[in-house]
Amino acid sequence: MEYKVGELVLLPETKYPGVIGSVISENKSGILVKFNGAQQLYFKKADLQKYKK
Repeated sequence: MEYKVGELVLLPETKYPGVIGSVISENKSGILVKFNGAQQLYFKKADLQKYKK
């Protein structure tokens, strides 16, 4: 698992510029990320970047 549960990630800039999410889980569908308080979507590893403060 490349990303740990609870780790902060930057979502793809093309659709979600500047949006930060939190990793919930990872499975065959991809990495489940929660963002904007209640939204959850699956992303591919290549689409995410580790968030750096």
